[in-house]
Amino acid sequence: MKKLLIIIVGMSLLMSCNKQKPTPRQPIMGKRTELSVQSNSNKVSVPFHRTESGLAEVQVSLNGVPFNMWWDTGASLTSISALELAKLVKEGKIVEDDYIQTVTATVADGTEVEEDLFLIKELYLKGENDNDLIIYNIYATVSDNLNAPLLIGQNVIQQLPQHTFNESKSVIEFETY
Repeated sequence: MKKLLIIIVGMSLLMSCNKQKPTPRQPIMGKRTELSVQSNSNKVSVPFHRTESGLAEVQVSLNGVPFNMWWDTGASLTSISALELAKLVKEGKIVEDDYIQTVTATVADGTEVEEDLFLIKELYLKGENDNDLIIYNIYATVSDNLNAPLLIGQNVIQQLPQHTFNESKSVIEFETY
C-alpha cells in the first residue's frame, strides 16, 4: 500500500507541472453517502462496442474523468490500474480519505494478488439523447499492472436497473422505472 501511495504521490508531483486544470464537473443528482443509482429518464440507452475478446466496452467518467471500461460479468469487483488512479489523484478526484483497505483479489488466470480498494464517488454512464445513468459510491480495486483493463464488475452490474444488450443497435438498454 505504502509503495503504491508513494508512486501515486510522485507521479502527481511530476504531472503537476502542467498548469492547465480540467473544468470541474458537478454531480447532476447531488451528493450521496451510500451506493445508489440515479437516472434522469425511465429508459437509458448506453452505447457500447465489442472488444476483440467479446466484452462490451463503454465510455464512462469516474469522478468526472473520462475513461473506457469493459463490462465484465466475470469480475466480482470494479477495477482500475495504478495509471488511472494516478490520473484521478492528479486531477484531485481521489484523495487519501478515499482509500478503504488492501484486499486479496483473484485475477482472470487464478492468481491471487494484493490490491488497494478505493471509493469512487461517481461512475457516470452517458446515454443517448442526454439520458444518463449515474452510480454513486462504488468500490474499485487498483491493479499494479499498468496495462490492466478497466473493468466494471459485479459490484456495479448487480446494482444497476434491469438491462439488456441490443446488439443490432450496439446499446445497453436500461429500464429505470
